[in-house]
Amino acid sequence: MTEQQAYLQELMALDFKLYDLHLYLNTHPFDGEILEIYQDLAKEAKSTREKYEAMYGPLKCENAATDCEWTWIKNPWPWEGMV
Repeated sequence: MTEQQAYLQELMALDFKLYDLHLYLNTHPFDGEILEIYQDLAKEAKSTREKYEAMYGPLKCENAATDCEWTWIKNPWPWEGMV
């Protein structure tokens, strides 16, 4: 597994955890402990996503615009070369 693949796998796991907690919080909105865990995981996912995008390019087109260029098409797609 390449470093890029490891980052993507970590991001997928974090996003899955966040979504699962999101669903739980929809039915238990006053569970402060879970809300704190959700917020910590959201920060971790954001940080990991930012590190990935700094090294390999944007994962979403929303993150592809810089001050002077559109970077969405510069790098290989995240799934390219992963067989």
